[in-house]
Amino acid sequence: MNNPTNAQGGVLAPIESNAGTVAERCNLAGGLLRVTLGDLREELGYRRLGKYVLDEVAETLTAEGLGWFPAWRLSPRENSEPRKEHELWVFLRDGGLRSQVIDAIQAPDGSDVPTVLNGLLADRPRDLSPDRKLGLIREILGL
Repeated sequence: MNNPTNAQGGVLAPIESNAGTVAERCNLAGGLLRVTLGDLREELGYRRLGKYVLDEVAETLTAEGLGWFPAWRLSPRENSEPRKEHELWVFLRDGGLRSQVIDAIQAPDGSDVPTVLNGLLADRPRDLSPDRKLGLIREILGL
């Protein structure tokens, strides 16, 4: 396998313990993958995880067509002391329902929230209990 040495180019490289890059593994996992900041740091070839490495990780994930949540994990302002064991979910930004729902929740100003949420509930009974609604959200997120 390749050694992750391309920190300046912002390209995800496979890490030895995993088959493929985060983008490849996310795709193989059906579009949703839990990773650690340590995994992402290694793939970019950094030895240390400083708060400014978070920007590089975010830019690289975006360039690879991926999104993530919780969003604050890759924000240097909100995550001033990142730890390699911090987990986040990476998802394909493919325009599918999962991607639309996550984007609508994280950035409602940039989304047509009513349309997204109505699409979530299409072909579903209108009288859903709160537990069932949470179950639907978990289903979409693959949890």
